[in-house]
Amino acid sequence: MHMQKKKLILIGAMHFALDAYMGFFAIYLVIARLDPFKAALISTATFFIGNMLQPFMGYTADRLRGKVPLFMGLILASVFNSLIGITINYTLLFLFMFLGIVGSSFFHPAGANVAGAAFERKKDTSVAIFTTLGTIGFALSQPIFSLFAGRYGTQASVLLCIPAVIIAGSYLVFSKVEIHGQEEKVKLKELKTILVQRFVPIIMLFLIMVFRSTFIFSMNLFLAKTLEQWGFQRHLYAMANTVFMLSGAIGILCVGYLASFIRPSKLLFLSQVGFLPFFLIFVYYGRAGNVLYTFIFLALTGFIINSGHAANIVMGHRITPELTSTISGVLIGFAWGVSSFGPTLCALLQSSISILPGMASGLVILSLFPITAAVLTLFLTREVDGQ
Repeated sequence: MHMQKKKLILIGAMHFALDAYMGFFAIYLVIARLDPFKAALISTATFFIGNMLQPFMGYTADRLRGKVPLFMGLILASVFNSLIGITINYTLLFLFMFLGIVGSSFFHPAGANVAGAAFERKKDTSVAIFTTLGTIGFALSQPIFSLFAGRYGTQASVLLCIPAVIIAGSYLVFSKVEIHGQEEKVKLKELKTILVQRFVPIIMLFLIMVFRSTFIFSMNLFLAKTLEQWGFQRHLYAMANTVFMLSGAIGILCVGYLASFIRPSKLLFLSQVGFLPFFLIFVYYGRAGNVLYTFIFLALTGFIINSGHAANIVMGHRITPELTSTISGVLIGFAWGVSSFGPTLCALLQSSISILPGMASGLVILSLFPITAAVLTLFLTREVDGQ
């Protein structure tokens, strides 16, 4: 039991370290005054291409096991996301963002595999802890970059990769934690059979992740820009996504615990419906410039909408226990790749509602996507709840 806890803490700490680099671009586009539409295209294209690789990387992790996917993921994500501050050239930014997301795609399926295997009887809780630590890292990424750039300039941002490189090297040399798998490895022909037999619940979980993530990714990229357009100062808009994701981390942890007592599918449904009134109140107070209520309702929105993330992944693990890295790649990477159109759609929809000028229009329209996900949740069978 003690070794399992150490394994979960280690993989969670690595997840924290990796995701602490994944929000740099969202704050850099504001600091560097990048064109929002071009920035959204970079975000969409890199997320789409990079995350589409995750199922294949997940299957590779299930076959190879070992340490390499986790090590390479952390190295690539930290180094190339740290390089964005040296340029405002859109081609170079695309390249850096793409290689950074490739690192994320290496890491996430394998990391979810290790976390899920740490405590088989409490899979919801262990994956929730893993996800929560990554979410906290992501929540802190924008203020980390903003504070560092404010003191040393964006040109020095490459130095930010040093802590993660040290963690990755230490893991490779000293740790015994490796990717988990059943004794008999699943061959490619068997993989096709498994996915075809369980296609319906897998595609339902996939679409639920897509519709929810479309809204969340748009919030991640454009919260800072939205608050800037509402007249909030830099120290406030740099903290917006932090508040949104930190509260989301708490929500993920709470649902991971509650899943032992309440059907996870019910919790997932509530998360995708309950956020909406709080989000609309956030927009109301944000436009009015009320700092306190803006951040209170932003936190409540993040707490509810993010809370179902780990449950979505664990449901997939229950359906395909012999391919947890592969199904994590489908429900994280492949779904994230499809969801990456969200920020570009959000940018196209800016100012499309006459009473909501700027990015707020796009965010309000995209808030309808999780409602669609909630409808799909109603059609899930008890199999995804482990019943």
